[in-house]
Amino acid sequence: MTATATPAPSEVEARAVPARTASDRLSAALPLAAVYVGLCFVYLVEAWNRITPWLFTDELELTQLSRSIAATGHAARRGQPHSAHSLYTYLTAPVWLIHDVSKAYAGVKYLDVFVMAAVVFPTYFLARLIVARGPALFAAAGAAAMPSLAYSSYIVEENLAYPYAALCFFLIAKALVVRRRGGRAYGWAAAALVASAIAPAVRGELVVVPLTLVLAVLFAIWSSDAARRRRELWSTGDWIGAITLILGGIFLVSGFVSHHYYEWYAVTTYYEHRIVNMGNWAAGALAIGLGVIPVIGGLAALFRAPGEERNREVRMVRCVTLGAIVAFGLYASMKAAYLSTVFATRVEERNLIYIAPLLFVGTALILDRRRVNVWALIGATAYAGYLVGYAIYHTTQFPYEMNVQLYSDSLGLAILQQANRYLRWTPAVARGVLLAIVAAGAILLLALPRLRTRARVAGAVVVVLGLFIVGWNLTGEIAAAAGTNSISRTSAATLRRPFDWVDAATHQKPTIYLGEGEADQNPEWMLEFWNKSIVAVTSLDGTVGGPGPAGAPNQTASGVLYWGDDAAHPGRGYEYAVEDRPCVDFAGTFRGRHYYRAGGRTQVWDLVQLTHPNRMRSECTGIYPDGWSGAGDSVYYRFSGGAGKWLRVVVSRNGWDGPTGPSPVWVKMGPLASNVNHQPVIGRVTRTVPLTIANRETKVCWLRPTGDRFGATIIVLNKFIPRQLDPKLYSDPRALGAEVSYGMFPKLPPSAKPNTCR
Repeated sequence: MTATATPAPSEVEARAVPARTASDRLSAALPLAAVYVGLCFVYLVEAWNRITPWLFTDELELTQLSRSIAATGHAARRGQPHSAHSLYTYLTAPVWLIHDVSKAYAGVKYLDVFVMAAVVFPTYFLARLIVARGPALFAAAGAAAMPSLAYSSYIVEENLAYPYAALCFFLIAKALVVRRRGGRAYGWAAAALVASAIAPAVRGELVVVPLTLVLAVLFAIWSSDAARRRRELWSTGDWIGAITLILGGIFLVSGFVSHHYYEWYAVTTYYEHRIVNMGNWAAGALAIGLGVIPVIGGLAALFRAPGEERNREVRMVRCVTLGAIVAFGLYASMKAAYLSTVFATRVEERNLIYIAPLLFVGTALILDRRRVNVWALIGATAYAGYLVGYAIYHTTQFPYEMNVQLYSDSLGLAILQQANRYLRWTPAVARGVLLAIVAAGAILLLALPRLRTRARVAGAVVVVLGLFIVGWNLTGEIAAAAGTNSISRTSAATLRRPFDWVDAATHQKPTIYLGEGEADQNPEWMLEFWNKSIVAVTSLDGTVGGPGPAGAPNQTASGVLYWGDDAAHPGRGYEYAVEDRPCVDFAGTFRGRHYYRAGGRTQVWDLVQLTHPNRMRSECTGIYPDGWSGAGDSVYYRFSGGAGKWLRVVVSRNGWDGPTGPSPVWVKMGPLASNVNHQPVIGRVTRTVPLTIANRETKVCWLRPTGDRFGATIIVLNKFIPRQLDPKLYSDPRALGAEVSYGMFPKLPPSAKPNTCR
């Protein structure tokens, strides 16, 4: 018997199917259940070690929407109605009914683990359409062990979208496989249609699942026996006409989409090269995370191997796989290209992970049948080698993004990032390892057909490949989880415990957060996540943003806050406020203080029980978290209690010794005038104090206010940008004036001289 005619293991298994008892079904389900439970255990431990969210604004926005759904039944961000975003927010909403935020957060993480790891089930059932149980278990384990499963401890939509996409692929393939008319066939078709229609609600990106369905049907028709017989009669002109019609259809669809979506128009008109480049970056990151071999095997399996009998199940799985690769590949490429024009140049593997189960199923087919199309294997190997050895290596930022601890949009790179951190791998070493995997994987896959008559050797090769692939994936997942948990610990040290100190003091009564000069909003985002009582977030200078409304309130000349055009009707009020000290000072009763890290130093938040209407006692703007004034200088407003006291103004360059000379400084003071654009302003300047500040020098001014309400400003004339002075020594791109501070004191110190600076 020739090697080509030797039956494959799955073919032998399919010849006789004896009646199955309940115990048979249970024992058959145990291996799959064991894979699911084992992986869930690993991911639960990882989730337990993730102390706090840090991927903002994604995690905070989804939390806001889920909490709002749990509390009111309607989605909202900071009290403002908003779309639910996805079905994921409804999935996690019941967990947020738990009063304790820490317990609710743990519950969401553990729910996410069970949901995302459930990808093993649709992947297994999809693989079982074409392979035996063992290879199907391999495909399921690989799909559930890939590095992106580290998202299971995040609050992100992938946790539901990833297994749901795999479910859609299975339903589409099953619907195409079942040919007979009747309730069974129509049932699978209806399930595929309904699941595909719901997919965009699971996550916006899954809008390409219906496209996958359409493409799979078209590919199924194209590859059918009837279509093949018809194409055998085509002339050269017929082929040219068909190709012309296909290209024309593509251009027509592209033109239609460009007319309705600016994003598509902008990218396809001006940045076509980015679509290809950034699509390859994403594919390269995915290939690295999967261990490269599943990409080679998954792509090679799309083509019929020599001696392979025509099989409907295999053909339909190939149609679904090809449709998904085209649809998700196009989406990931287009999105990455568009983001590069409006946000940042990113490696967007995160949008391509959904095809991973299909690649594992394709690889399982080769391992099971031990047949492969040589030319397809050569082409897939060349493409995989290009991806990992050139495309992702030559990104515009850094080879394999190994300069960062974790790249949140491409967890497939985590294994190389951790290897750099602990094994001292350089990009060159990583490149050599990846190319060696490409070569070894291709050789072993190529050898399988030649080992079909040597069952033990072929079996050993299959086992080695399977163990290596799953082991690489799980190692990458653990590396990604280690990275995210390390960042989480750092974030926790920034926020500092107790995280829920606001809720503990306010008992979740409505609280407003008011900040100023926030160069890094991460501390505020974490504070907002851990404290349900914070229902409004804003800033004096617009440095605090979303998710959700963050516009600054209007103010009267007496410091009263109002949320409209009519100061007589302030609108919503709050019971408490978190003050971003030292610039924010509410009128009210001090209730607590919390220290955190920002701007390279320890900062302070104060909790105040507010007066009604909510009113400011004083505020200042134009000061960075590290105390430096910026390009717009700084201003201080006092709305009450200024009469009879002293204002201390500190101007310093004590922390600067760079190549700059002395700078003239003006300190000006005057009473508050009527509001301009609903904000306080300094009216007529009643006092001007000139001074000069040099490097390594500090000067203190004591000024007597003219009344209860007044304003003061410090104008530094000779500002400087450290990075422009010496890029090798300084990286700070800000325009800096001086380190400044304001403070009110009831008495003048004996050593101070009134209305002067020294």
